[in-house]
Amino acid sequence: MERSEESTDVLIVGGGITGLSCALFLRHHGVRCALVERHASTSVHPRAWGWYPRTLELFRSVGVEEPVLRAAAGYAEHRRQATVESLAGRELKAAMLPEPGDLSAVTPSRQISLGQDVMEPIVREAADRAGAVLRYGTELTSFERPEGPDGPVVATVKDRDTGEERRVRARWLVAADGGRSPVRETLGIRRVGRGTLQHQVSILFRADLSGPLAGRRFSICQIENADMSGAVLGHDDTLGRGTLILQYRPEQGETPEDFGTERSVRLVRSAIGVPDAPVEIIGVLPWELAALSAERFRDGSVFLVGDSAHVIPPIGGYGANTGVHDAHNLAWKLAAVLRGEAGEGLLDTYDAERRPVAEATIEQAQLRLLVRSGRAGEEQRRATVDVLAVMLGHAYPAVAEPGVSLARFREPAELSGEPGTRAPHVPVLRRDGEVDRPGSLLDLYGSSLVLVCGADGSPWRRAGEDAARRVGARLRTVAFGAELRDGSEEGWHRRYGVSADGAVLVRPDGFVAWRSAGAVADGAAVLEAALRRTLVRDAD
Repeated sequence: MERSEESTDVLIVGGGITGLSCALFLRHHGVRCALVERHASTSVHPRAWGWYPRTLELFRSVGVEEPVLRAAAGYAEHRRQATVESLAGRELKAAMLPEPGDLSAVTPSRQISLGQDVMEPIVREAADRAGAVLRYGTELTSFERPEGPDGPVVATVKDRDTGEERRVRARWLVAADGGRSPVRETLGIRRVGRGTLQHQVSILFRADLSGPLAGRRFSICQIENADMSGAVLGHDDTLGRGTLILQYRPEQGETPEDFGTERSVRLVRSAIGVPDAPVEIIGVLPWELAALSAERFRDGSVFLVGDSAHVIPPIGGYGANTGVHDAHNLAWKLAAVLRGEAGEGLLDTYDAERRPVAEATIEQAQLRLLVRSGRAGEEQRRATVDVLAVMLGHAYPAVAEPGVSLARFREPAELSGEPGTRAPHVPVLRRDGEVDRPGSLLDLYGSSLVLVCGADGSPWRRAGEDAARRVGARLRTVAFGAELRDGSEEGWHRRYGVSADGAVLVRPDGFVAWRSAGAVADGAAVLEAALRRTLVRDAD
């Protein structure tokens, strides 16, 4: 059979939340991309459950935050955690998860609960609408780089229904193909870390939980009875589905195949506490609770993102969020190199920035596991930082100003516009004709480099336009005054560590690249150097 051939800029392998997010972010930057996923559809299992404001900020930047928030509305009351003999049985202990609280001082977005099985179709629809080529039921069978490790990728993909094969030529390949990543294994990239800590199986079922719950709502119920020790995750307010999570032990000869339909129904009924409850098993998903990071996230023209790059223990709910953040960091860099705006060296910063963050996040998840189990010492408890610091306050020390040492994590309220940190949220009013529309300074970031100038910073605006022209960079310049009004009590310049005649350069991922506290003699030359450093461009 003759193979058809096609070309694209980026081939994404894996259609879970990380791969779909990568496709959406790439299309936002105008990059052609094709995605292949061996399964016929997005995940039917909830998998990830919690989404942090940073992830919602990224979806906000590409117009997806609103549909996500609408979908999450039915999960708002699911904050209860309990240990029970069964859902209908005796409650041994219970507690309410703390409210995320008012985060409006640090982010325009929210922290939400939403099953990944609901999140993925939303992102898939957005990526499809944006022009990404999405092929489900299609698997990667092989790939090569005939021009060398940094050269284009020539991949063979196969339609699993028809058996039809096609060759895809791409400048880059992004592996979002999960913890067992065939792409990573083909490249021989080792993983380091504590390895597999537990083997788990998730049993997704359909049953009427309204009677056993008797008006209660929960996020997770630990089940402890004579038949089993496991946990039930709630879904939404329909109370018609749930997920039973159990540990199995290969060292004792147990395998995922032991959880056939008959046994799974029996286990679910025991968890519900109703021996004859009608139960339908939708699917059984084996997975590993592990702590592992790839030794490198880049191998020439191939990049690892999400679980392919790192597997994070679920305590803290960092895993899927971190994968989305990987994809966002990588997408703008691929786009900048593709346009000729940035040097190839910019792609090396993906590994330099994201791998240390992933490794530190894995460490935080392990510390939380120790704290939750009561096995943490005083030093380990002190080393455990707040979840919002991990998700909103992580830093890229490689971007820091010379001589400045950045903490790996910082409380979001303490972010102050230092290069290498996430640009702080500041409420602003943006002039739209005769109307001032409320929003966030973060809403200006996401599509290009942005130079934010103070009210007395008009020289910086002219310098930015001049420097961008010399470098050949896309740069948006904005200034407080007629165009932007500061809606914060503190003042935007204090949040960003500059004066009224200062300026801040922010990358498309919303991280500060450079800042000047005030005016300088030759602003254009200073900015040109900053742009070249940010884009890894040599002087012409």
